Amino acid sequence: MKGKCYNMKEGIRELGVIRQTLYYWIKKKWIKPKRDYRNFPVFTENDILNIKEWRERLKE
Repeated sequence: MKGKCYNMKEGIRELGVIRQTLYYWIKKKWIKPKRDYRNFPVFTENDILNIKEWRERLKE
């Protein structure tokens, strides 16, 4: 993975959602985060932008 990566806490802050929301989206397979060496979900800058765009499209 190149560029900045966000862990769950940073991703939550960037997206403005609560942890349960992010885990729900992952469980429903609406988003597919990358995994770090501990198998924890991480998000690239591109992932964050794509999720923000996806949320905006849902609002339309």
